[in-house]
Amino acid sequence: MMSDPSYRLVFDATQKYGDRTALALGFTLAVLVAFVVGAMFVAHAVRRGHHRRFLSGLGVASILLVLLGVVGASLVSVWTVASTTASADGTARAVDASPVVEGVVEDFHPMPSGGHDTERFEVAGVHFEYSHWDMTQGFNQDVTVGGPVRSGLYVRIHYVRFGTPADNVIVRLEVRE
Repeated sequence: MMSDPSYRLVFDATQKYGDRTALALGFTLAVLVAFVVGAMFVAHAVRRGHHRRFLSGLGVASILLVLLGVVGASLVSVWTVASTTASADGTARAVDASPVVEGVVEDFHPMPSGGHDTERFEVAGVHFEYSHWDMTQGFNQDVTVGGPVRSGLYVRIHYVRFGTPADNVIVRLEVRE
């Protein structure tokens, strides 16, 4: 999407969690660490003289099972990297294809300082409601945690509809300069 110089990008769901590939690589690293710890356990058993009993219990079936575990963990790692990359691409396409509303923030109800409520407002008749406690990939930064939305602010919002109007999720928020 081409950026409009008259708007400042405040939030974009495609950037909320940064590079998802880093998450996938972190998972892969965790799997590798688990294998290293397992290898250290086997090495410790061998050094302590328990190797005769330990190794005598290993048959061809056990070795194949360990090999299957290594191959399975490798496939899971590759799948994680590929699916998170595809998910990031899909999220970007969904944001670009989502409905857009533009206008002045009206009927603004800020999150009270004590919480236990939602922040909500309307733009051109479209209702939005969120809280920083919400588990969502959409915008949820209310005023109690420094959120930018205020009454009278001119915004452009890309959003995804989920059921009721209270379930509209902001996937891109831009503020007119």
